[in-house]
Amino acid sequence: MDPAAFFYTSCVRADGWPALTRFHTDLEYQLRTQEGFGVSGVLGALMDPESARESQVTRAGVMIALYSPRFFRDRGAGIEWAVFRSRMRHHEDTTGAPARSCLIPLCWKPVPDAQVPEPVRESVSFPGAFEWLRTDGLESLAASANPADEERYYALVEQLAKSIADAGRKELEELDVADALALEAAFGTELVPQPRQPVGATSPATPATLRPGGAEPGSRSVAISYVGADQPWADWVEDVLKDGGYHVVQQRWRASRETLPEAVARARGAAGRLLVLFSRDYFGAGSTSPTDWADAFTEPAAESPPPVLVQIDTAPRPLLVRDAHVVMLAGSDLAVSVQRILREVSAVVTRRSPGRGSSL
Repeated sequence: MDPAAFFYTSCVRADGWPALTRFHTDLEYQLRTQEGFGVSGVLGALMDPESARESQVTRAGVMIALYSPRFFRDRGAGIEWAVFRSRMRHHEDTTGAPARSCLIPLCWKPVPDAQVPEPVRESVSFPGAFEWLRTDGLESLAASANPADEERYYALVEQLAKSIADAGRKELEELDVADALALEAAFGTELVPQPRQPVGATSPATPATLRPGGAEPGSRSVAISYVGADQPWADWVEDVLKDGGYHVVQQRWRASRETLPEAVARARGAAGRLLVLFSRDYFGAGSTSPTDWADAFTEPAAESPPPVLVQIDTAPRPLLVRDAHVVMLAGSDLAVSVQRILREVSAVVTRRSPGRGSSL
């Protein structure tokens, strides 16, 4: 099993993001305590449903499906289910060993039996070992401050971690992107809405005049450094910044052709300031050494503002940027995250006045 994708949590963001991220983090912590601190989980709830075909669900060892009425209507969740079910079926066909235990459905919010899609019943032993959750749903435990509920919640997390470790030993094969693209969603038609007018956005400003390959230093322009797997998040951040009156240039890190310091330098030169999308995929891209992170993100010279670092998940950061100041999107309300991103970008402008350098 890939320790960086020990398990995958499939869920929908609108089902209560703070409680969802709390559960995922608690489960990951329990697994690290049980299996070693090198293992990590991957939290789904992707901004773009189609990106599930290229996400960590194609190689994670076990998938936890936090289902609800909204989950069964969500196309992204349906694609994740189809991708993982395809991997289970391939394992069963090639080894003759059952793989149903690798997909663990947990009731997040109660769902009437009639609303459970048939592909779900065919894929797993529904409702599974945690049937008692169907009365009130796991969310009621994860969001409760009642001591009795807390005790039941942590007992479930401990039991679930053991189930994940046992199921993960089946070593499901990774699914190629081409094969994933050929799959139809197992269920769901709804798309995740993209925010178009973020809370806290200012009136649009006149775009700066660009020089070839970028923007004049000091203009209201921002370059976004990211990796291809995070394209939906780069698009979302671009919308946030554009609605805030900034010109945006996306700078994808071509990890197979350039080093991390080269990618960051290229992005830094493309606009007046730099925003970096940290993520599990960003940390794992390319062949980086520990010093690359220091070289790329050490406080720049006076004529260059410090980067705005935005992390989209809870993946551990490399050692030399572990204490860096970041805007964490995981576990935060999107409207609050929008305000924080705009505030951080604005603070960069304040810290850097023309002819005066950094005021930090």
